[in-house]
Amino acid sequence: MRPIETRLVAAGVAVIAVTYGLGRYAYGLYLPEFRAEFGMSAATAGALASGGYAAYCLAVVLSALLTARWTDRGTAVLAAATATVGTALIATAGSGTALVFGVLVAGASTGLATPPLVSMVNRGVAQARRGAAQAIVNAGTGVGVLVSGPSALFASGNWRVAWVFFAALSLVATVAIFFAGRDLPPHQRKAVSSGEKPARLVIASAVVGAASAAFLTFGRDLVVTVGGFDGGQSALFWIVLGAAGIVAAVTGDVVAKVGLERAWRPLTGALAASTVFLAVKPNSVPVTLIAAAVFGASYVALTSVMVLAAGNASAVAASFLALSTGQVVGAAAVGWLIDGAGWLPAFAIAAGVALVAPAATAVTPEPMSRPVPGAR
Repeated sequence: MRPIETRLVAAGVAVIAVTYGLGRYAYGLYLPEFRAEFGMSAATAGALASGGYAAYCLAVVLSALLTARWTDRGTAVLAAATATVGTALIATAGSGTALVFGVLVAGASTGLATPPLVSMVNRGVAQARRGAAQAIVNAGTGVGVLVSGPSALFASGNWRVAWVFFAALSLVATVAIFFAGRDLPPHQRKAVSSGEKPARLVIASAVVGAASAAFLTFGRDLVVTVGGFDGGQSALFWIVLGAAGIVAAVTGDVVAKVGLERAWRPLTGALAASTVFLAVKPNSVPVTLIAAAVFGASYVALTSVMVLAAGNASAVAASFLALSTGQVVGAAAVGWLIDGAGWLPAFAIAAGVALVAPAATAVTPEPMSRPVPGAR
């Protein structure tokens, strides 16, 4: 890559890392501490996670509008700045109400991030390298999750220190994306088109969102509460989850070779298998680490496929809006099922939903497959 492309991709990875990996998914990592300090039930914790996802849904619509009609660079800076504010609010939360507000702001940062970054990569990276660059940026989720895992060890007994650290990293990402976008070709403002997004991808994204909510929201809580993991074991679990997500950086090259449809089906199967096996053996370190690795790689790869299938900022916004809408429903439903039926039935149902995702793409006639940006 040219230096300008390298700077852009690196800054994009940083923004995705702090918005998704820290601002959004670190909630699941610190859920046991939040539940203990603020006295939350599983249903309440799931409802709060749903609130974060709902904030994402609103923000992703706003992001698509801002990216198309204002500036993609400004919207990306806004996303990272919102992550800075949200993580700082969580770090200083003195009550359950304050925590809720912080989680909502941090969740909104995630919704703001992806559409402008897709747009920036599309205009700043040569077409031959564009698909790979999009997948690398999207894999920033794994980088953020990987960073948050060791923080649970270093800040053991004081989760607020970790969230102050997250806020500092978010501020760095804000500055990085501000400077990385200075030398890109001019941004072309345009109206948002509502007809660009194939319905099959939207439906499939929603199903994946509902299925993934169990692992992302309650995965660490399960291994701590049921599996009896100590702080070190549960942090290792989260580190493996993040490290595996980084593997999804190769998604662009793989999808270019095998096609979107053929990549989608095994990935949803892997997501389902990892979800159910985690609940079957939550007290086994080897099983949980394998489950974390499989889930991390398959989930981030699936979101990369969504980016590649969409191809442009407004279509990505529609797909990711559907993904998060599914997570809103999924997190609340799984929390309710855990309280009412137990951990294994709740996770098994989530796994079953994942298996429906490939069939969901057949509901409407539009093809999900499309040329991958940068594929040759």
